[in-house]
Amino acid sequence: MKRTLIYTAVLAGSLFAMASCNKQLETTPQTELTELKTFEDVQSALLGSYEGFKSTRYYNNPAASGSASAWSALPDLMGDDMIEALESLGNWRVMSEMAFNADNIAVQLAFSQPYEIISRVNNVLQALPEYETGDTEAEAKTIRAQALAIRAHAHFDLLRYFATEYDRNSTALAVPYVTSFDPLNPLTILPSRNTVKEVYDRVFEDLADALVAFDEGGDPANNTARYYIDKTVVYAMRARINLYAKNWQAAIDDATLALNDRGLTNEEGYVAVFSTDTEAAPSSEVYWAIPSDNAITPGGAISGGNPSYRVATPLSDLIEDLGGAYDEPGVILFNQDGIGGFQRTIVDKYPGVNSFKVFRAGEMMLIRAEAKQRLDDATALNDLNELRAARGVDEGTETGDDLLDAILLLRRVELLGEGHRWFDLKRTTRIINRSECGVADGSSSNNCSFGADSRSWAFPIPFNDIRVNTNLVQNPGY
Repeated sequence: MKRTLIYTAVLAGSLFAMASCNKQLETTPQTELTELKTFEDVQSALLGSYEGFKSTRYYNNPAASGSASAWSALPDLMGDDMIEALESLGNWRVMSEMAFNADNIAVQLAFSQPYEIISRVNNVLQALPEYETGDTEAEAKTIRAQALAIRAHAHFDLLRYFATEYDRNSTALAVPYVTSFDPLNPLTILPSRNTVKEVYDRVFEDLADALVAFDEGGDPANNTARYYIDKTVVYAMRARINLYAKNWQAAIDDATLALNDRGLTNEEGYVAVFSTDTEAAPSSEVYWAIPSDNAITPGGAISGGNPSYRVATPLSDLIEDLGGAYDEPGVILFNQDGIGGFQRTIVDKYPGVNSFKVFRAGEMMLIRAEAKQRLDDATALNDLNELRAARGVDEGTETGDDLLDAILLLRRVELLGEGHRWFDLKRTTRIINRSECGVADGSSSNNCSFGADSRSWAFPIPFNDIRVNTNLVQNPGY
């Protein structure tokens, strides 16, 4: 079995072969050397850090087994808004039925890939100080800002799967927060799991330091395609993290900062977000995108011509009733012929090679609306209706719990197929009840209900990592 150790393959700092993620930066990416001897090496190693997000373990999702696709397709196919179709070959069934164990390959890859990226940026951060003066000072500060933000983002993504809960001050175990890089002595690190609170503390510290570094060095140059993290992306990161942590006012503040920089577009702009024709210069909806490089297929299992998972019928009916931008080709396709004449609704956002949109303005508006409602701020409805108007759907007059339900429902529609649903269930109800189960209902799955007490709401720490590092403690139930 492949070893996925965060202190061998990862902390040894092997930088995998890659192509440039943006041709506007001409430095050849660092792929093999762990010792960064020149500033050009540092520039290239930062590109290598970004490259890690293009892995099939992270945001890429080929239509085949053996990939984790942990922050693109997996959170949707594990949720209740998508059903395993009769066309499925069962490649992700263990995951969508939440039947995984500590030796599951998708779980192992979801654990190892973020740490591989973290190792790369720790190498960059370790090499940077000597370049943060003189002619290279400004660019070095900008590189520092991006590296810190990448490290925070990857650790938070790990927390989302491997922590048992998301409460801001929880003492439950999360994941090791790794800030060191030593390719010569990787086995001496053997980190323990930090608590949820400790991970939040360090994530927020890294993001605060990233904002300071952006102030000193400026945003990345030549970032028209949004392939690099800039200050606005850091605000968006903090807004998302604060939502999970239930820091409602902070979520409102950060979402507002992000939206002030890049606001919503109209119906046409929303559809265009997912078009390959707009890759080079996306609308203001897009904050950060993972470039396709003519290779990434973020929606292989859940999007395109013949996906393994289709949209659940109740949600499909709701989307069709809403109309506006949400029922447009390029976003969703209705009445697609399936096996046995079964009519399917399928996501059309990522039908093939396409960049993956990590943060968008639509998410920020929903974060702000939800956080406001939870603070009994009446302007939550204004935010919800502003998003509705931008998408060309009818506005409403909801209040109280009905307003929260409406916000969460529109979140399901707005972000369908973008890697959010399972995490949203985990942070709210921790209940999955799929309405269509078994062949008679057009599904290959027969296990469709999971309660709040399921062990599977937290991924297990991979078996191989625990075997080598006895400082790691397994999650309950595994």
